[in-house]
Amino acid sequence: MLNVVYAEIIKLKHTKIYWLILVALIPVCLWSLMAVSPKVGPDGTIVPLDLQELFYRQGMIVTILGPLLFSLMTGYVVAREYQERTINQLFSYPVSRVSFLFVKLLVVWILISITSILSFLIVVSSTLFVIHQLDLTTVLLGLKMNLLICVLSFGTIPVAAAISMVWKSVIPTAVLGGGVSLIAAICELGHSMDVILFPWLTPYWPVRDLAQGLAEMGPNPYVIPALVILIVTFVVSLGFCIFYYTRADVHSGT
Repeated sequence: MLNVVYAEIIKLKHTKIYWLILVALIPVCLWSLMAVSPKVGPDGTIVPLDLQELFYRQGMIVTILGPLLFSLMTGYVVAREYQERTINQLFSYPVSRVSFLFVKLLVVWILISITSILSFLIVVSSTLFVIHQLDLTTVLLGLKMNLLICVLSFGTIPVAAAISMVWKSVIPTAVLGGGVSLIAAICELGHSMDVILFPWLTPYWPVRDLAQGLAEMGPNPYVIPALVILIVTFVVSLGFCIFYYTRADVHSGT
C-alpha cells in the first residue's frame, strides 16, 4: 500500500498542482507581513502584536480559499487518469480499485495538510521574526485550529471526488469549489455561528473560536449538528465513490 501512495505522489511531482498550495500561502504571507508591521494607536503608542488575531485571519483565508483549492486538488488527483486515458492501465495492476481510491483520497488529505500547516508556520515564523518570542498557549491554539481544519476539510472531499469520477473532468469540481468559496467568504464575513451547518463551512468552527470581540461569543451550539451533517455527507459521498469506482464500466476515460 505504501508503494501505491508513493507512486501517486510521484505522479504529481512534475505537475502544477503544488501551485495551488502557493495560491493559499501567498495571501497568508501578505496578511502576516501587514499584521506584524508596527502599528501606532490613537494615543501614539505602539499597538502590541496579537498572535491570536493572526491565527484567526490565517484560518479565515484557508477556509475561504480551501473549498476551491481542495476541490481542484481532488479533481486533478481523481480525474487525471480519465483525462489522460490511462484509467484501464491503472486498474490492470494487482491492486483493488478501492485501494486506489483510498490512496487518492489520502494524497488529497496530505495536500490539504501541507497547505494548512505551512500557512500555520508562516504565521509563527513571521511573529518570531518581529517580536522574537511566542506565547506557547496561543501557538498551541493555532496548531489545534489548523489540525481541525485539515480533518474537517476532508469531510467534503469525497463529494468532489464523486463529481470528478462521474464527469471525468476537473472542471465541474472547479465550478463547485468556486461557488462554495464565494459562499464561504460571504458567510464568514458575517461571523454567524450557524454557518458551520453547511458542510463546506464546518472547518470555520475552530477558526471562529479564536475570534475576539464578535457579537456572539462562547461555545457554538451548532457544533454537534454540524458534525453530524458533515459525517453523513462524508459517508454517503464516500459510499457512492466506492460503488462507482468498483462497479462502473471504464472505457479509456471516455
